[in-house]
This record gives sequence, C-alpha cells and structure tokens, in this order.
Amino acid sequence: MSTTAAAWTTLGIVLAVAIAWSHAWWARGRYEDRREALRAERAARPPHQRPGLEDGVVAVALAAACCERWWTSAGAEHEPTTCTRKDHHA
Repeated sequence: MSTTAAAWTTLGIVLAVAIAWSHAWWARGRYEDRREALRAERAARPPHQRPGLEDGVVAVALAAACCERWWTSAGAEHEPTTCTRKDHHA
C-alpha cells in the first residue's frame, strides 16, 4: 500500500470516527433536553386523584334524571318512554 493510500485511509477513518462521535454527542444532548422537559411537565401536573364517592353518587343521580330537568324547564310533563332526547336511555 502506498503512503498516499494509507494517508487517505487514515483520514477516512478519522473523519468517520469524528462524525460518529459528534452525532452521539448531539443525540445525548437532545435526549437530556427531552428528559428535562418531561420532568418539568410532570412536576407541573396536578397530582392524580381518584374520583370520590360523592362523584359516583352525583353521576348516578344525573344518569337517572334522564332529561327531566329539560322537560320541567319547558313546562311540559316528562314521559321517559316517549322521550325523544338522545342523551338518555329509557
């Protein structure tokens, strides 16, 4: 192998290693930035809370009310079996 070919081969290897190293350095910085952003987002979120018993009681009462409140406010009698509102199950 001539000295010119050896020099070009060495230069190619050095450039390949430099490119790989710089890409790894860039990717690591980007990964750390994403981790920091995720930590900040999680810290800003309110703590997870399970719904209380009161929420369940209210949900059941509202589901049972059908559209009674709507009919009452319109001044008409409410008949669940003939109700045409789509938000209840008669």
